Amino acid sequence: MRSHDSGHITDIDESIVKGAKRRRRTVESFLELNERAFLRDVKALGISTINSFERVSRYLPVMIQQASGLVRRGHAYRTDGGVYFDVEKFPDFGKLSRQSRDELALRPLEISPKKRNQVDFSLWRPTTSTEQRWESPWGLGTPGWHIQDTAVSVANFGPQYDIHGGARELIYPHHEAEIAQVEALTGLKPFVRYWVHTGLLTIDGRKMSKSEGNVYYAHDLLRRHDVNSVRLYFAGLHHRKDAEFDEDSIESLGEKYWEWKGRVESVQRRMPREDATTDGGKLTPFLRALDDDIDGPRAVKLLGSMVGEAARERDPRLLARLYAAIASASQILGIGLVKDAN
Repeated sequence: MRSHDSGHITDIDESIVKGAKRRRRTVESFLELNERAFLRDVKALGISTINSFERVSRYLPVMIQQASGLVRRGHAYRTDGGVYFDVEKFPDFGKLSRQSRDELALRPLEISPKKRNQVDFSLWRPTTSTEQRWESPWGLGTPGWHIQDTAVSVANFGPQYDIHGGARELIYPHHEAEIAQVEALTGLKPFVRYWVHTGLLTIDGRKMSKSEGNVYYAHDLLRRHDVNSVRLYFAGLHHRKDAEFDEDSIESLGEKYWEWKGRVESVQRRMPREDATTDGGKLTPFLRALDDDIDGPRAVKLLGSMVGEAARERDPRLLARLYAAIASASQILGIGLVKDAN
């Protein structure tokens, strides 16, 4: 597998222009303000596995190149300053979301009389916005949402790579469109080998989102709770399932975290002078839980069981193995139970 992990920073969107106007800022200063806040939150949450965050606007030449290539290959068509992907030319469209052509016809995208098929999606759109528009072979305009992501991913990972993640609501149309664009352009399949989709975070049964006005920001949570409590809470939610956000649970897990930490420190004081260099298989059930569709709830439960077992263990060699397993598990989850494991 490739070791490079990248995150996209979407800096092309009508909502950004509107947000900048509300704050009486330029688009660039508004973007910088939000980007700095986001990166501070990422660091405060202890997220360290992402190698780079890419602003999509830096990849505009790639977007235009990809759209032009799709037009040349007959997978896209021009209309009044815009470009649309022709889904009829890509038989696999709907495969990821397991939708038939009849089902797709009931879910039109970007309603427009200019399109050949209402399921076709835009690669380039004409725009009247003066803040965000760029020159292209089709006139002034802005790139479609889907091609912004494939421009960044193909430029960094190539035409095929291993893992692409996102919430389940992105399966259609976003991820379907990404697959169609790249596979139609390159002729290589699959574009992505493994798709990992998460459930949604909800409040009172409604998706947490800015448009709903029911958002909890990371920096606000971290003012009220220790980062280990927050990480333990999210590690204990299964990634595929929708989860009702419950801040009281973070508070309860904070108490559990400090209880576990106290036990681990007690174990450390009882450790033999020559610590075990391996866990002797004690970590295996924990790793199997993560291998089983990233079963975070079971992994967290097993970590707690190891902490409890270590607190009761009197055999020095078994104690050292348990301690090594706890250190590895807490490092994997990013939970600071062991000083040198986070």
